[in-house]
Amino acid sequence: MAVVIRLRRMGAKKDPKFRIVVAESKSPRDGRFVDEIGSYNAQPKEAELRVNAERAQYWLSVGATPSDQVKSLFKKAGVVLPVRATKPKKKKVAAKAAKAKGPSASVKRAKAKKARVVAKAAAPKKKPSAKKAAAKKAGKK
Repeated sequence: MAVVIRLRRMGAKKDPKFRIVVAESKSPRDGRFVDEIGSYNAQPKEAELRVNAERAQYWLSVGATPSDQVKSLFKKAGVVLPVRATKPKKKKVAAKAAKAKGPSASVKRAKAKKARVVAKAAAPKKKPSAKKAAAKKAGKK
């Protein structure tokens, strides 16, 4: 299961205080968590921020994903976020491969449909058999 680093709301009504926790992504905001790595209080004139940088680095190295707010708090606290290597865009690679192979499946489908329509229009129309015509007349009575 995915592990995330996010804020857990604490404190009284209209007096929020937050704890920075590591939790499973499926657990509720204020529910069960794995580890507490800091706290944040934005109410005083100077915001109070306390982060255990060593534990934060550990969880980031293991693959925990920080929320957007936690990312900005880590930057303020001086915690270095790992740089993820980006993969090349697949669209460019797929387009080059398609040019090398030939027409794509959608183009082939369109040509086949056009051929079926032309063949159907060129084919002579069948007259209903005598048995079917008689059955239709008998059904109407």
